[in-house]
Amino acid sequence: MKTVCSQAREYLVAAGDTIERVAQRFEVPTGQLAAVNRVDPVGPLSEGSRLVIPCAPSVASAPTLAVIAEATPNSSAIVPQTIGFSALGLPLEVYRLGNGSARIVFVGGIHGGYEWNTVLLAYSVLDYLTANPASIPPNTTVEIVPAANPDGVVEVVGHPGRFSVAEVAADTRPGRFNGNGVDLNRNWDCHWTPVGLWGKTEVSGGAAPHSEPETQVLSAFLRDPPVQAVIFWHSAVPGVFAGGCEESFAPSTALAQVYAAASGYPYESAFTSYIVTGDSVDWLAAQGVPAIEVE
Repeated sequence: MKTVCSQAREYLVAAGDTIERVAQRFEVPTGQLAAVNRVDPVGPLSEGSRLVIPCAPSVASAPTLAVIAEATPNSSAIVPQTIGFSALGLPLEVYRLGNGSARIVFVGGIHGGYEWNTVLLAYSVLDYLTANPASIPPNTTVEIVPAANPDGVVEVVGHPGRFSVAEVAADTRPGRFNGNGVDLNRNWDCHWTPVGLWGKTEVSGGAAPHSEPETQVLSAFLRDPPVQAVIFWHSAVPGVFAGGCEESFAPSTALAQVYAAASGYPYESAFTSYIVTGDSVDWLAAQGVPAIEVE
């Protein structure tokens, strides 16, 4: 990846603008632009409103990958594969593109419908890579889990799978948790506690580390076969954070810095808003897996 803009920009919506027209102007995927701004990709835009224009991905050499002239051939058919099931029995699905030995995994929606835009972002990236297979580096398989918490998605939009912005409920907070009422990003075995924090609010970390079926499925999936990079999409700060449990993990730090430079998001050395326990990328780093959170 390379930086195609120094940082995310703002655009003042003019009369007659549509998401598609603005996306074409700035050469970014329509779905990504809609997801970042939490607007309907086919709905009207309000003249005078402001859109955040994210940096768009492009094909270039990345510090962690050796790029050769010919890109990895894409899969002939992009069909989701079920890797496990949620607390309510909903499938956790992964889409695979490319056929290389290096695994790069993107995960959306661990906070379900509360962070619904990360699910839409995952589908937007899937659509982009499907339409542009040459953007996948050689010897690489990209795997996308759009919704790590399908229970929470259903809580907010009413059904699993793809959805539109118009389907998102006004109150998304109940969608943060799985069907057992557990915050899945407080359930991993790194500084785990039965009660964690979400800002000043106490939330359930589960009965034990990895007590939840989603955590069990993901922890196995993200370790075997070995993964070169794991990116969890969140939505809050913005910022890019490296995983590290007892101490920092250099490969995670390097990955976070590369992602930050490519995306225009700031790299943050630590999350200091409140204490986070049982975090996914911290546990992965402790297992030797480079992992980051993009907020």
